[in-house]
Amino acid sequence: MKRALLFLLLAVPAFGQITPRAADAVVAVVGSTHGLSNAFFKTELQLANTTGTAQGGFLLLRPYGLVRRYDLPAHATLSFADVVAEMGGSGLGSLDILADRGIVPAVVARAYDDQPEGTTGVGVPAVAVADVLVRGESGTLIVPRDLTRYRFNIGVRALGSGAVVDLTIRGAAGTTRHQQSRTYDANAFEQQPGNAFTGTALQADDSIEVTISAGSAIVYATAVDNQTNDSTLQLLAK
Repeated sequence: MKRALLFLLLAVPAFGQITPRAADAVVAVVGSTHGLSNAFFKTELQLANTTGTAQGGFLLLRPYGLVRRYDLPAHATLSFADVVAEMGGSGLGSLDILADRGIVPAVVARAYDDQPEGTTGVGVPAVAVADVLVRGESGTLIVPRDLTRYRFNIGVRALGSGAVVDLTIRGAAGTTRHQQSRTYDANAFEQQPGNAFTGTALQADDSIEVTISAGSAIVYATAVDNQTNDSTLQLLAK
């Protein structure tokens, strides 16, 4: 599989310098943004060195081009309560992890709604680049059973060769209702409401077959409770 080449050489005095090379892993969606129902979504991130030797590398926030150096002594852990804001960004994006010293650290990421009475949220796995869906591979997203209770979003993070994503929407009984194709440039990221993404009014219990017909991409969907902002994540990868 062709990796996502980072044709980027950024000198960031506070964090060091990133070399032009492939991402090793991707957290498909991260954010620091206000949402519906008074939500304030953030992403907390932990990087843990589970080895006996030092690790280091960079975090690259797309599409903003913001870079943060990380260095982890043996068995150390680094954490961010709001990684997007702490990298100087806002809104939604995607996070590349590039290791230039040792292997990729263990990664725990959680998207959450931060409220005074507590948080609700969902884990977002880091996907190794070797596990991203490529041409000819497919997966299926499921629309929530109650679209009056949940808001449903779909997102894509393409890798360095871009991607063409083909969608087949089927009703609960299995009948094909709609087909759509979307094309992405290299390393593009987007998230849209499900209806806008698919180009049709989705119905409860629809299935969305996602096929990569060119390039490679991570495709995901979120369902967010309109009352509590609690959420679930579906993520398509190997």
